[in-house]
Amino acid sequence: MVRTFICVEINDPIILNSLEAQIFILSKLGIRTSKLKQIHLTLKFLGEISDVQIEKIKNQLQKINSPQFNIQLKGMGCFPSLNYMRVVWIGISEGAERLKKLSAQIEDLMYEEGFLREKRGFSPHLTLARISKLSPPNKLNLQEHIKQNQETSFGTQIITEVILKKSDLTPQGAIYTDIHKIILK
Repeated sequence: MVRTFICVEINDPIILNSLEAQIFILSKLGIRTSKLKQIHLTLKFLGEISDVQIEKIKNQLQKINSPQFNIQLKGMGCFPSLNYMRVVWIGISEGAERLKKLSAQIEDLMYEEGFLREKRGFSPHLTLARISKLSPPNKLNLQEHIKQNQETSFGTQIITEVILKKSDLTPQGAIYTDIHKIILK
């Protein structure tokens, strides 16, 4: 069995430099940050699947009908709220609707393969950090940092492909490997 998900990657050097600076700032607050080389937008988490399912999923993903499109990464926020922060994210302004359509298309294709539909609506964002504990001074610093970056633009990138990835969980964190890529028209 292979732990898998479907995503689009962020690979624009200017955006990656901006995100690297943010990750550095967040790490100084004692927060568990994402690894820069693993930054992506998850479109559908599939979980543990068999090699037979992988082949079927590859075939289904070939049916994706979407043009290439731009996304703009803009704004920083957190889930579920500023008072109870668990995830720090970067938002998507331009291209958010295209991502939602792409995600819905993938939901439909995966539903045909027996995967359950997501209960929550798709909310396009990049996860920068996950928070389990935060000291009161660091919490205040993080809240202020998020407020200061609510309208910050981190750059624009063209989305050209959708990727099926496997995720190997290790004590050092997850290791992602591409299984299959679908080039958008």
